[in-house]
Amino acid sequence: MLQLHFWHKARLFSFKAIIGFLFLVLLFKVSIAQQIPTGKFPVTHLRFNEDTSKLQFAIISDIWGGNRPGVFEDAIEKLELLQPQFVISVGDLIDGKTYDPKLIKRQWDEFDAAIKPLEMPFFYVPGNHDIGNAIMEAEWRKRMGSPYYHFVYKNVLFLCINTEDGGKGGIKDEQVSYFKKVITENTNVRWTFLFMHRPVWQGNGDKQEGYENIERLLSGRNYFLFSGHHHTYLSVTKNGNKHFVLGSTGGGSDLRGEKFGEFDHITLVTLTRGEPKVVNLKLDGIIKEDIVNEQTHPITETLIEQNWFVPIAFVADHQMEKSIGAEIAFKNPTNYPLEITGDWGIIDSNYQIIPKEIKVTIPPQTEMIQKINILKKDNSTIDLATLPFLDISLTGKYIYNKTIYSIAASKKLLFSWKLIPPAKENETNNPYLYHDRDTSGMIYLKDPEYLSGPWYWSGAADGLMRFKMVKEDNFLYVLAIVNDDQWVNDKDPAKDILYLHLEDPNRVKHVISLSPWDDKFSIDGKGSIRANDIGFRKFFTDDLLMMEFKIPIEKVLKNDNTLRMNIGFRDQDNTPEKWVSTLFWKPLWGSKFDYKNSGTFILK
Repeated sequence: MLQLHFWHKARLFSFKAIIGFLFLVLLFKVSIAQQIPTGKFPVTHLRFNEDTSKLQFAIISDIWGGNRPGVFEDAIEKLELLQPQFVISVGDLIDGKTYDPKLIKRQWDEFDAAIKPLEMPFFYVPGNHDIGNAIMEAEWRKRMGSPYYHFVYKNVLFLCINTEDGGKGGIKDEQVSYFKKVITENTNVRWTFLFMHRPVWQGNGDKQEGYENIERLLSGRNYFLFSGHHHTYLSVTKNGNKHFVLGSTGGGSDLRGEKFGEFDHITLVTLTRGEPKVVNLKLDGIIKEDIVNEQTHPITETLIEQNWFVPIAFVADHQMEKSIGAEIAFKNPTNYPLEITGDWGIIDSNYQIIPKEIKVTIPPQTEMIQKINILKKDNSTIDLATLPFLDISLTGKYIYNKTIYSIAASKKLLFSWKLIPPAKENETNNPYLYHDRDTSGMIYLKDPEYLSGPWYWSGAADGLMRFKMVKEDNFLYVLAIVNDDQWVNDKDPAKDILYLHLEDPNRVKHVISLSPWDDKFSIDGKGSIRANDIGFRKFFTDDLLMMEFKIPIEKVLKNDNTLRMNIGFRDQDNTPEKWVSTLFWKPLWGSKFDYKNSGTFILK
């Protein structure tokens, strides 16, 4: 493995000393020649920048995961101005998300072209976008050799760890054994630096995806660890050593500023004597290395995640209600007071909300429920069908060390009621709903309550789903119609898929799934609903997909005459890239967005 050493003598007083120095230089060159590994190695070249006797290198963070064009290119220009001795990454250098070898190669070719202007070496460290599957790992190994490695430079040990072992995540035993040998053989280095993509070190105990086995080997050693992945900066001390999660260098970010750890930057590390100096260089400024630390991180995380503000969806027993008594939950998980201000928004001029606005301080480690009442100004009945949701915008604010941390949050307060399926009409004696493509009474998923991959779904023109449920004697019929601009039938799971979620009378969840090309559906669940209980028919053309399910009422009806259902569609697109988004009518059951009685129907 590569070992680089440099000896410097300030003065040479004799011919003997000169000869000795030249011998050392020759030995140095031989040492390099003998210890460079054969085959592929994850570095562009080994012409290290030796303009200074001190150790100084730069780190770039995530480029992909919502890439913003031009930012990384600007960083490359700034690196050339800074002239560090070398540059190293913490992963997510390409978009990835594909099994296509040609596309993988093209992405790497584009990245390599982007870093070509760098005069100094560039060390690659893989992220989940770089090695997202076995095919991507094979391309990495073909181009660059092992995705994990080490080197010693100026008597400093550098450990480059692959948190995506096998393209599946984690650090396997083979990699742990490699670093055990490396660490054992390099006990006299003056410092150790670790680099990885996902901050698996944030786990507890033995829940660090294999890194705990490397962490134990570092006991008693001076080291710093750098990671990425979250696009949100953090500096903490663990086991007496500094651990960093870097921000972004062009990857997706709301860029709410240094105080929240959301900024594009280059990290510059300098080691002379004593502890290394770490500074974050914004592309337009300089940021202190502890800008988000153990004290401020709970504040910034709370405001960014917006979990301090949760409207509780209102589900009425009936469509027509005299008033709506809704609740908003506030939660302050930090050790500092949280001030909340704002109003509830306006539905229209016919409604009033009591109270009209809010200004409240939530003490540390406290939760609170705020009740609001919505009613018509003329006291007439409210039709919930005309009132789908209320947009609420509130501002959360903390003050720490005289610095104000404030972010506005917007969320929807949802209104619904327990739906009553209409009776099925059989005027043509056709057992299926869609014989005449009857779409009356359908619910359209133009504004789905659950949407994963929202940046990959451009609205109804990209993919539109609608459905309805009707009842007939002992059966329920669920008809779903999907329009999609691209029908994709690649290898699992890269295909379009329809999902139907049902609960049995004991509230056990069952998931029905099938693609437009499947003749049979699969059902996953440990309850009482079986595949042969459900009738199924589909109709599939170039412009639409129709699927109908015939469900025995006894298999889903609870003692209170209610049943629960959710329906969704996985929209796979392959042009111009492989993109996927998933839309559901209601939040996924059991998720943090789920709410009581979502997707509930009542039978009379």
